[in-house]
Amino acid sequence: MSRASAVLVDVDGTIAVADGRSPYDESTVSADLPNSDIIAVVRALYRDGHRLIVVSGRTEAARADTSAWLERHLGVPIDAVYLRAVGDRRPDVVVKKELYRRHIEPRYRVLCVLEDRSRVVEMWRGLGLTCLQVAPGDF
Repeated sequence: MSRASAVLVDVDGTIAVADGRSPYDESTVSADLPNSDIIAVVRALYRDGHRLIVVSGRTEAARADTSAWLERHLGVPIDAVYLRAVGDRRPDVVVKKELYRRHIEPRYRVLCVLEDRSRVVEMWRGLGLTCLQVAPGDF
């Protein structure tokens, strides 16, 4: 059985812009602004037949607000949303790699990843994935 083609999409700094919100404050993620240019790319990839997989460093505590934000601003179906466990303080690069290996790699053929954070971009590329860095991300 062939695996479905998918695009992995980060949230904070990629499709969502936290206008003054600390990246560690998940209480107001619903107020984040959409990054319209990147959202247009995501929609085009969906229209081209690729499934959308969200992989974020946000915790499960922000799932409801994140899902509502995605529905409101993306306007296209998302196959899955993978978030870190509440209390998991490991670096994004570790969490995202683990989520990829456990949930995504067995089920999907990844066309590309949209990400902003440099060290996470390096991790995706180190796994042999094409990663489009959408913004400077040396933090």
